[in-house]
Amino acid sequence: NLETLFRTYEKVQNFNLKVNFLIVGDGIALKACKAKMKNAVFTGKVDHQTLSILYASATLFLFTSVSETYGNVVLEAMASGLPCIIADGGGSSDFIEQGINGYKCDPFDEYDYFRRINHLINNEQLRNDFSAKGLEFSRNLSWDHLAATYFDELVQLSELKLVKPLA
Repeated sequence: NLETLFRTYEKVQNFNLKVNFLIVGDGIALKACKAKMKNAVFTGKVDHQTLSILYASATLFLFTSVSETYGNVVLEAMASGLPCIIADGGGSSDFIEQGINGYKCDPFDEYDYFRRINHLINNEQLRNDFSAKGLEFSRNLSWDHLAATYFDELVQLSELKLVKPLA
């Protein structure tokens, strides 16, 4: 959903929001991103340690993709305490409770993304609330927590009494 990202970036630039776009990675769209987002900062591919520093240095996380199936980067951002603004589509939309731990936007509406960015940039308390709720949510997706939930459910299923169907 790069076209929406480009339009959102343009809107942020046109309204002179005090926002820097940091683009991490080196995928096939890098050339197009550099052409359309002249004032953005491009890191290229980074190692995990550098990525964790970048997450820790950011104010919020913007993700316009609607094609990913799980959205690891959104979960990583939440686990890093970043408030997330994402597309309401794709796998990562399951992670966000609208207005509770982030914002889901109409996937192709740059005005929706712009409005949410502007709102979060200017509301520190809301950023803190989203951060706390995102951290809480991401902690529940650890392997230990997921395994415990799975085995608890197995125990509950094994304790169900089967009812004989009426003949």
